[in-house]
Amino acid sequence: MRIAHSILVLTCLLPIAAAGQESKTRPITLTKIDGRHWLIDSNGRPFFAHGITHVNNQKAEIDFDEISKKCNALGFNAYGYGCPEKLRSDMPYLESWNHLVPISYYRGKNNVKFVDVFDPNEQARIDAGVKFNCARSREHPQNVIGYCWTDLGSWPLDNPSGKNWVEFIRGLPDDAPGRKAYQEFLGTWKGEDDQARDNAFLRLIAREYFRVVGTAQEKYDPDSLVFGDRFAFNTIVPEVVGEMLPYVDAIAIQPNFWGEFPKQKFEEVYEMTGKPIIICDWAIRFKDGDKDIKVWKLEENSVAAGEAYTKYMKAAFETDYILGVFWCNPVDTPKGFNNPGVKQGFFGDGLTERPGLHQAVKKWNTFRKAATPEKAE
Repeated sequence: MRIAHSILVLTCLLPIAAAGQESKTRPITLTKIDGRHWLIDSNGRPFFAHGITHVNNQKAEIDFDEISKKCNALGFNAYGYGCPEKLRSDMPYLESWNHLVPISYYRGKNNVKFVDVFDPNEQARIDAGVKFNCARSREHPQNVIGYCWTDLGSWPLDNPSGKNWVEFIRGLPDDAPGRKAYQEFLGTWKGEDDQARDNAFLRLIAREYFRVVGTAQEKYDPDSLVFGDRFAFNTIVPEVVGEMLPYVDAIAIQPNFWGEFPKQKFEEVYEMTGKPIIICDWAIRFKDGDKDIKVWKLEENSVAAGEAYTKYMKAAFETDYILGVFWCNPVDTPKGFNNPGVKQGFFGDGLTERPGLHQAVKKWNTFRKAATPEKAE
């Protein structure tokens, strides 16, 4: 399904067009240099993507011209997903959506909405949604790093939302396409273990879901990279990920806000998929006055966060497969979905500096730029 991108890698350094011919903007693609995976920009240069997600956060009032200046001054070379339209011509960015199949576990039990992916009407709706997002990003083809799909889906049968997709399909009316697919599956199922049965049908749900989304993606923007659903380590179901692999070029991971780089976890994902990884949403959180910042580990202050950040980025850069890292959230905002607490931002109020952290980011970005190969060989 994704063979076209191997061809693009082979041709990405060729002239775009001979004299008198119509020029064509080259998409961002992938290659390997000395055994390491790299993104290749529209000018044929390797790069390790580094920036901030959610810059278009609707819970914050952000001066886009000002944040552009500050991000560039700090040495960032990309925006993560949630890049506002005004900044899409500024630097490369990740495209994403999270509403077509709203199964993100953090939405809470009452807001997670599974869909009947076997229903032609649902398939047509998803296809139209993918088409809309692809049309929007085709306006900046040279800057689209790639597409991410549903965020932290409630894929495991036992997950924080308290619901799962198999139960949803099983509860549909008898004449629903999904219920008919389930009954047909039961007619061929030979096992006696209920969990094994449900896992087997979950795989069929994933197969249909990724076929619908992946086929639409290929139809409406065949040249751009695809990262697929965004997973955390606790939302990965190997059978589900296996069904996604034919439709994606790389894997999008949102690790927990742990202080250290979870190398073993990333190694497991890389070995499972054989595809490079982009860390699409991550941060080092730190104590900041009396703010209610609930995460697994808080650094003592922004200086300590900067030190932890440097160690994390160094470890990510030293792998053969991490393509880039994106910091979660530009400024402090509410957590959302009626959750208490503050979602901490990279910048302080008024896009002010976080002492120690910003200096560490700028220093590491200088190192990253110097350590990146000048060209793909």
